[in-house]
Amino acid sequence: MPVILFAVFIDLLGFGIIVPILPFLTMKYGGDPLVGTALISVYSLTSFIMGPIWGRLSDRIGRRPALALTFFGATLAYITLGFAESLLMLFIARAMSGATAGNIGIVMASMADISDEANRGKALAKIGAAFGLGFAFGPGIGGVLSSVDANGEVNILYAGLTAAALSFTAMTLTAFFVPETAPNKQAHTEQEAKALPTWTELLKQPGNFLLLCMFIVMATGQSISFSITPFWANSMLGWDAEKVGYLMMTAGILVFFMQMYAVGPLFKAIGEVRALIVGAGVQIFGCLLVIFGPPTAAMAIVAFPLIMSGATLAFPALNSLVSRRSCKNSQGTALGLANGFSALGRIAGPITAGTAFASSFAAPFYIAIGTALILVVWASAEIRNKRHAAAL
Repeated sequence: MPVILFAVFIDLLGFGIIVPILPFLTMKYGGDPLVGTALISVYSLTSFIMGPIWGRLSDRIGRRPALALTFFGATLAYITLGFAESLLMLFIARAMSGATAGNIGIVMASMADISDEANRGKALAKIGAAFGLGFAFGPGIGGVLSSVDANGEVNILYAGLTAAALSFTAMTLTAFFVPETAPNKQAHTEQEAKALPTWTELLKQPGNFLLLCMFIVMATGQSISFSITPFWANSMLGWDAEKVGYLMMTAGILVFFMQMYAVGPLFKAIGEVRALIVGAGVQIFGCLLVIFGPPTAAMAIVAFPLIMSGATLAFPALNSLVSRRSCKNSQGTALGLANGFSALGRIAGPITAGTAFASSFAAPFYIAIGTALILVVWASAEIRNKRHAAAL
């Protein structure tokens, strides 16, 4: 577990370095907030296409080789991004990154392989903690590395090459130190490979389709808040990439501590479904602060970490439910499919945010509140259905 989580941290550190720079880089090449959020969506589009494929591949060939391949692909994508000098090259580089973004689904499958049902939510939350820790340091580093070039414009070269070096390090760690965990890897005959459940079969299992749809809802709200943060901070506070990086660092630190130390006990105390309601409440509270609070640095430092931490609480809760409802030999397929459904939300969210932001600074946050309320309604129905089944 520690080696896998460290590899994820290294990779997410590279990802976090890039995030606060992209909106300013978009504007450098003549783009606006809508183009900038579309740049985030193209990453999610290719992730949606490839995420389930990576997950199923890991069931067939093993977690370790599939994970190493995703990190290698990320290395090439960041090198391309570092040398991008036009909007077209930015879109190509982000599409490459999304196509190799199946690592989270594979890592979740690995954690499911080595944990029992009682501790699965806690194990998956540790991935969220590694994600948060990478995000705590990555955006701050990215803000510094994006320091203006000789023409007074934001620069992506050093950040892109640094992110590429980190992904290459993650690939090396995976190739040499990550143990194989896939139960199917030991003796895969052609007949055994055909016996793996298909995506259609997984979708037809009772309750699975609605559960997977919640990934779309969750990711939509999360990506709306996430993608619009730099534009809101720039428009309302006049912040540059470095200050936005520090804001995201603050959010990452909060996410790390919550996922590392609060999620496990919370799941044990009230269960994953009720924890979704708690996370949605935190997200709604943060959005209301942005909508009705004064546009100050102090408000931003409080509200945006609350929004992001509330939204990310849904990540281990929903994945734990998917893992519990899937057989042992199809964890990669099931969690890769869930990762693909999440990508659908990350396609819709940024474009929705960019369009809504053009009409009102508050509009994206009202939409994020709407997605949180949908999660609450679904979770409440799940609780009622469980009580009804128990009564029978």
